[in-house]
Parts: sequence; structure tokens; C-alpha cells
Amino acid sequence: MKKFTISLLLGGLLFAADKYLPKKDVISLLKLLPDSSKIINDYKNGKVNIYVEKKDGFYIVMLKGERRGQFFISADKKYAIFGSILDLKKRKPIIGNFPINKDIIEKGVAFTYGSGKKTIYLVTDPQCPYCRLLENKKGDELAKKYTIKVILYPLPFHQYAKPMTEYILAGKDNIDKAARLRRILRGSNEWKNFKPTPQQKEEIEKKMEQMQKAVVELGARGTPTIYDSNFKQISLRKIYEEK
Repeated sequence: MKKFTISLLLGGLLFAADKYLPKKDVISLLKLLPDSSKIINDYKNGKVNIYVEKKDGFYIVMLKGERRGQFFISADKKYAIFGSILDLKKRKPIIGNFPINKDIIEKGVAFTYGSGKKTIYLVTDPQCPYCRLLENKKGDELAKKYTIKVILYPLPFHQYAKPMTEYILAGKDNIDKAARLRRILRGSNEWKNFKPTPQQKEEIEKKMEQMQKAVVELGARGTPTIYDSNFKQISLRKIYEEK
């Protein structure tokens, strides 16, 4: 199949999130694309979630996880459209309503802290310099204003992020885990002396898998990333400007 990269302007294309193709049909669609073996493997292994809906002459393909975005395949399966499709009536691009599985996200929460009435979800990496900046500049304010549900996301290119995360997860309760994270983000090296027991290792690995699934479900592509209680992303600029 030839590769097509086409930008279209269409009016009246509406999106509905009430019906998605089964997994086997999604894989069949993906096989139409050139060089699709990697994304198919990622989909099968849970590294990316893919939802497809057939609507108004198109398959709308939505990707969420390490890769995030959407593209379109024509109903006759002759064309793939990458880029934006504009609703001329609304004068806005069509954006898919990515479904959210709340249970997956809640299972991926490592711990909760803070005393605020509003809840936010914080995806963070203990070795991330931007996460450290956020903690040092806004950490105390956020803990007062929000109840913070933390999902740890040790990025693979950070050498010490995983052992730091293991040390944090080994905390005895929410208070201890939150304190460990915040001390590490403020420069503590206490994690270096931690060696998990076999039982701790098993429990930590299970939680690491749950956290990774939550990251994929949220579609977080970096750290720190913050979401409100409806899982809508909050810009860091807004967080920094809050009083």
C-alpha cells in the first residue's frame, strides 16, 4: 500500500465516543499502514492504547500512551489522513474524546498526600529536574491547596529514577512515601542505601506495572504532568501562576 499524508478540510464531521472497534479489527486496520509492526506490538503489549470509531466515512484512530494523537483512515481503506480535519461550521479541528478507565488510574496511584478540598493527579519522576523545580517552588502551596494523588513515572533515560522510585514505594504508609518523594526532590540521597527484600521487590514491581498502566491511560508523555479530578490536564503555567 502506498503511504498517503493528506490534510483535509471537512464540514459536519462529528465525534462520538460511545462505540469502538474490537481489538482484532483495530489490528487489521493498523496492518494497512506501512511500517506498522512496532505500533502493533506496542498495542498488544499495552504500551499504547488505541481506540477506533467508524464515523461519517472515516475510521477515527486515537492513540494514547507513549504515543498520543489521532489520525483517520477512509471507510474504503484506501487512504490514511494524518494531520487535522477542520469542522468548518465550528471552525475548530476535530479532537477525539479519549475514553478514560478510572479504575486503571486509581490502581496506579502510589500514594496520596495534601490537605486541600480539590483533588489533582500528579505524574512525577523523582530524578526529573522539572519535577524538582515544581516541588521547590510550589510544593508546599500545592499540598495545602490540593489533595494530591501521586503516580510515579521513572523515565528510562534517568539513571537513578527507578531505584529512587523503589525506595519511595517501600515507605510504610502515605505519609512516609510522600515524605520520601519530597525529600528526594529537594536533593536527598537517602535512597542510595536502600536494598529491597524479595517480598518488597515483588510488591514494588506489581505497583510499578500498575503505575505504568495509569500513565498510559492518562496519556502522560513527560513529567511533571498534572490532571484535575476529571483527568483533564492542567497546564504547568497555570499551576505556577496560582496564588
